[in-house]
Amino acid sequence: MKKGLFVILVLVLSYAILAVGNGMMGGPEVGAGGEAALTGTAQGFGGEVSVTVTMDGDKIAKVEAQGPDETQGIGSNAIEQLPGKIVEANSTDVDAIGGASVTSKAIIEAVNSALESAK
Repeated sequence: MKKGLFVILVLVLSYAILAVGNGMMGGPEVGAGGEAALTGTAQGFGGEVSVTVTMDGDKIAKVEAQGPDETQGIGSNAIEQLPGKIVEANSTDVDAIGGASVTSKAIIEAVNSALESAK
């Protein structure tokens, strides 16, 4: 009984090691041009804010943010404007959108989370 359990455990661990080594356990999706799509989420003012960050090598090529429950005309401004600022700066070290500091911080946190997942 113990020997059989040991063999099963060894097989499961071997599979896990191979899966991680071959990138089967997730990680960023890499497109044909070498771009990697990363995702992250954070809590905004009205609910969860999610982002998809497209990397081209070490450069932030595109940021898409979604926060359907953020306040229209306030939080929605951050969702529309902040991704472009992050791409332009190639960094999350950007100023928050005036009047939408909670949503802005959520977008920045979600982008940082996405970027951290690639490491």
